[in-house]
Amino acid sequence: MKRLLIVFIFLVISGFFAKAQEVADTIAIEEVRITAKYIFKKEQAGQKNSRVDSVVLLDKVNLNLSDVLSENTPVYIKEHGRGALATASFRGTAPSHTQVQWNGMNINSPMLGMVDFSLIPVYIIDDLSLNHGGSSIKEQSGGLGGSININNKVDWNNRFSGRYYQGFGSFSSFDEFGQINIGNKKIQSKTRIYSNSSENDYSFINKSITERPKVENKNGNYSKIGMAQELYFRASENNYISIKTWGQIAQRSIPTVQSYEGADHANLNSQDDNTIKAVADWKHYNKKSKLYLSAGYDYQSLDYILENEINGMGKIPAIYSESTMQTIQSNLKYNYDLSDKVSFQTTFNYKHSNVNTKDSVLKTGYDVVRDDYSVFGGIYLNVFKKINLSLMLRNDINDYNFSPVIFNLGASYKPFIDKDLVIKGSFARNYHHPTLNDLYWQPGGNPDLKPEEGFSGDLGIGYLYTNDNLKVSSGLTGFYSDINNWIIWLPSFKGYWEPFNINRVKSYGIELNLKVSKNIKKTNFLIQGNFGITRSLNYGDPKVWGDESYKKQLPFIPSHSGNLLTQIKYKGFYIRHQFNNYGERFTMSSNEVNPDDNSVDVGASTESGKLGWYYPFYMNNLTLGKDYKLKKYKLGIELKVKNLFDEQYRSVLNRYMPGRYYTLLLKISFNK
Repeated sequence: MKRLLIVFIFLVISGFFAKAQEVADTIAIEEVRITAKYIFKKEQAGQKNSRVDSVVLLDKVNLNLSDVLSENTPVYIKEHGRGALATASFRGTAPSHTQVQWNGMNINSPMLGMVDFSLIPVYIIDDLSLNHGGSSIKEQSGGLGGSININNKVDWNNRFSGRYYQGFGSFSSFDEFGQINIGNKKIQSKTRIYSNSSENDYSFINKSITERPKVENKNGNYSKIGMAQELYFRASENNYISIKTWGQIAQRSIPTVQSYEGADHANLNSQDDNTIKAVADWKHYNKKSKLYLSAGYDYQSLDYILENEINGMGKIPAIYSESTMQTIQSNLKYNYDLSDKVSFQTTFNYKHSNVNTKDSVLKTGYDVVRDDYSVFGGIYLNVFKKINLSLMLRNDINDYNFSPVIFNLGASYKPFIDKDLVIKGSFARNYHHPTLNDLYWQPGGNPDLKPEEGFSGDLGIGYLYTNDNLKVSSGLTGFYSDINNWIIWLPSFKGYWEPFNINRVKSYGIELNLKVSKNIKKTNFLIQGNFGITRSLNYGDPKVWGDESYKKQLPFIPSHSGNLLTQIKYKGFYIRHQFNNYGERFTMSSNEVNPDDNSVDVGASTESGKLGWYYPFYMNNLTLGKDYKLKKYKLGIELKVKNLFDEQYRSVLNRYMPGRYYTLLLKISFNK
């Protein structure tokens, strides 16, 4: 890594030298600022929506979506290790309570109900937005915490352009990404190919073993290779057709838990995750209406193998689980503007899911088909110019069983016509069906589970100020939700785990966001951050399930979290500092832990009385870079230092994360 640092410093110094010599064909890249007025839209009345800045997507381009969400949004990501499973908790809810859309198609696993965000590379994302809380019912039901929307965009002005990134860094990590865009005013094509791999053999002090040895993260290697293809066709001025596909092959080994003291060749875990996704859509625009029709296909496979190597017999599988999930979806959406003051929206969604899972060793599995229908209607009103109102209704049919009607009632108020200050609030009811694993997993599935349902409310204020050199946007939102029939898996007297409807969970807190962008001559300064406080408390029946967990914070949910991105750019040079912090997290529903826990060795103290927790950690990442422009080509070099101060931390028991490590990224792009 010292060599990487020397190369980087040499190239940066050479950039200054080239500038001093006034090389004719090398010029500095000028800052391009894109600003937009705060849109007081009636269609967003009362809703809390946020969009991840393009600067963030650029900084995380060679990382996964889990990194973007954990470091730049209020969403908490529970990581099982670098490159391993990463799930989301949105506003203190479960991973299955966050719905994820890819170009309008839901990609939550019908088997697990959640998304592994470590498997989604930032390479394939052009636009990333979040719907908080009840705002998510506009897309679909089930987002008790919210929804995350991943989209690709077309540039009709493109003729021939592309980019290529090559990255390499610590732990024998390699990243490669290429993109070609070609087209005209009628048709556009975007092709992306990428690969990502790492031996992931970082070292750490294993405090889960009595001797506290320094060990290597063995059997932690992973790789991803994928391709995305987009085609856009402008049939006429008001008809647009697009086809988007994405395929990926991911392989990873799963390290043995750090408390294990047996032979290295025992308990070998591996997992393969493959996917093929495709969506085709047609958009028709009229003066007062818009019609949107789409159809999509989502194939996911998950193969998990646990092997033990036995002398004289070789590797003997203890678990050999193969699962395939196929989903067909179709969506019909129609918007109509009756006037500037009134608009309507209606949608119809159909989803057909087929899950087949089997374990050839344990001789278990299931094969189930599920059909979901959903109808949505919304009306949006502007009253006296200063008030926007919205009412959204959705009704689902799950396997031919009608669900209760869910809704979102929202209002926004703009006190001053000439000021971008908006006060908004909403009240919503939402509904989430059990996953197929909850119902049919063998052994343990419970077909008698009730759907989870709850009410939620938001109240917030947003402000935007802009002039020629300064842009300030901020927001403060308070939220509350009350969820009944919360599904939780517990050990049963039968000797295995089963899911039950036992918990009532109340979640409340605040979300604060701030973004400041300032130009001073040729220097641009950017500061943006989020801060959240979340109390997610168990209000299950204490008489049945014990008082120890009653009114206690749910396991692994931090009570507070925050992140801050700071960037300075000057004549193509830039420096970014990313800071994020997670507060204390408990490991058990009782907010206590067994005496042999090692929390005292990673930040807790016996005087605190909190031995069953993860101590708060503070993560710092630094990026240094330089962009060059050579006629129609742009060249760039970038050094990333992750975990700058070598923090020791973990998200789950017995899974330590790496200390300080480095990545060098080389970039080239062109536009002809």
